[in-house]
Amino acid sequence: MIYDYSVELGSMGRLKSPIMISSGTFGVAKPYMDLLCEQPIGAVVTKTITLNSKTGNSQPRVYEGPSYLINSIGLENHGVDRFVDCYNDEYGEIGFPVIVSISGNSVDEFATIAEKLNTLEGPLGLELNLSCPNVDSEGLAFGSVPKRIGEVVEACGSCSRFPLIAKLSPFQAIDESFAVAAERAGAAAISLINTVPAMVLDIHRFRSAIGALSGGMSGPAVKPIALKMVFEISRSVNIPVIGMGGIASGEDAIEFLMAGARAVSIGTMNMVDPSLPGQIMGKIADFMKLHDIESLTEISRRFRL
Repeated sequence: MIYDYSVELGSMGRLKSPIMISSGTFGVAKPYMDLLCEQPIGAVVTKTITLNSKTGNSQPRVYEGPSYLINSIGLENHGVDRFVDCYNDEYGEIGFPVIVSISGNSVDEFATIAEKLNTLEGPLGLELNLSCPNVDSEGLAFGSVPKRIGEVVEACGSCSRFPLIAKLSPFQAIDESFAVAAERAGAAAISLINTVPAMVLDIHRFRSAIGALSGGMSGPAVKPIALKMVFEISRSVNIPVIGMGGIASGEDAIEFLMAGARAVSIGTMNMVDPSLPGQIMGKIADFMKLHDIESLTEISRRFRL
């Protein structure tokens, strides 16, 4: 039997692997790329890019707890113009398809960023970060109604030559209307879930344990939430869903594929163990052989309620 481990992501085409690296967890430092170069990765998503440079939130920005990580980076980046200027040096030869993550404070700002990226030759698509919970004027407040989601997708689609992925928060994913609005506006795929808003306190300092009041929680603790939302949203839209949220093993990835995800994205746990994509792909291959499954899409077709 010939096994097919590739995935079709709509207008973005076919990836050789269903495993992606989530935004904010893929660095361009040479040692890190060397760790990933032999891994079966279908695509990497960049750190989120904004129109202007951002210094991010105050330190400390990361808090590690049992089975979870809270981060409050605040979308630190050098802005889209610097990103375009440095793209070839930083991403041009990494060996993986690249998806650029972008975020804006308004519909027009999203569209401006998307248009500026048209000069790039390398990216596979753009991921619209509509849900980052740890910044003030972006994310949840901006994407609080489905209409705004559709407006962003439509505006970016009218000026960008790249396919668009709408990335949704847990609060947007709990209601199918957000994903449906993105699909109707022209999104090529949906990715979910982004981090879960959370906080942790330092009781001896009488303040937050991170520099900002709260941040976004990721890691294995959020997996059951993400899995349920992927299951429901994948049955509400006709475009591919990219599942993420706490994937730490091959078994976790198989659950997401079974729930309806076309591909899976690894974030927090990839920073713990950069060899995780290879381990996951090995487990998926063994699973498919064990159950005589020829293609990844058959995993979800066999799922029974």
